[in-house]
Amino acid sequence: MASPTPTENASMNTKDLETLKANIGKVIEIISRDGETLLAKVVLVSEEDEDVVYDLVSTTRESQYEKFDEQPAYRITFQEIESVKTSGESIRHR
Repeated sequence: MASPTPTENASMNTKDLETLKANIGKVIEIISRDGETLLAKVVLVSEEDEDVVYDLVSTTRESQYEKFDEQPAYRITFQEIESVKTSGESIRHR
């Protein structure tokens, strides 16, 4: 029996995965399953690890993030992502 692909294991759909991979180095909107909306610059999309590494531009939950002189990269798993939008899809800037 073949092992499932990452998108079969994860909640995120194939279209969103393709959008993330096509927008490495660009700012997109990520909606998480817990309701947080992130504006994030995609750094890395790993199908093997089923996660996305990003630089945070803005969030609807600023209080969850520590302030640093130099902002670190963050990680979100495929399972935590509800949907993604590119700049062509009416991103709401905050």
